[in-house]
Amino acid sequence: MSETSASSGTPSTTTPGRPASGGGDWTDQVTDLIVENVDKVRSHTTGPILEVSKGMVYAIVALILGLPTVVLALVGTVRLLTIFIPAWAVYLLFGIIFVLVGVVLWSKRGRLPT
Repeated sequence: MSETSASSGTPSTTTPGRPASGGGDWTDQVTDLIVENVDKVRSHTTGPILEVSKGMVYAIVALILGLPTVVLALVGTVRLLTIFIPAWAVYLLFGIIFVLVGVVLWSKRGRLPT
């Protein structure tokens, strides 16, 4: 069944909740257009910034949790190895390993532009 106007008997073009007008409610259309464009701009500007900041927070938390874990693992490894071999040999072994890692990292460093 269609809705009819009380005075003329013709079908009404109104929808429930919106007043009857010639071409629709232009204020709603303009508002929707503005909101849509603001959302587009926001997603293109603040979206990547939020992702980068999340990544930075996760990296800082991983660093804060990872660094003490690595230190404690090295201490535990040294303590464990001193049970089986003399302490001076363990220190020599770790010294050689860290010097080799340092030499490799030093050779990979970037040169400053002149």
